[in-house]
Amino acid sequence: MRVSMLVGKRIQMKRKELGITAAELADRIGVSHQQLSRYERGTNRISLEHLVVVSITLKTPASWFLEDCFIKPAPQMKNQHTCVAETILDLS
Repeated sequence: MRVSMLVGKRIQMKRKELGITAAELADRIGVSHQQLSRYERGTNRISLEHLVVVSITLKTPASWFLEDCFIKPAPQMKNQHTCVAETILDLS
């Protein structure tokens, strides 16, 4: 699932959890109801500026909306990166 879809689902989930209508949230963050709907569906990517306004409005850290949106490196890859970093440090 794309990052914009995951972020949008989290916005919608938090909004509903707090009992705020889409129209209310759209008004509070200064976008149209249609634009908020596009954010929540992941059709449009939300800008960082709007995400910060959403996080303040919903009293939720901006990082919460991005949790689990990015693939974490597998432990094997992490070990390879550590070895490369150590080699670079040894050479400098």
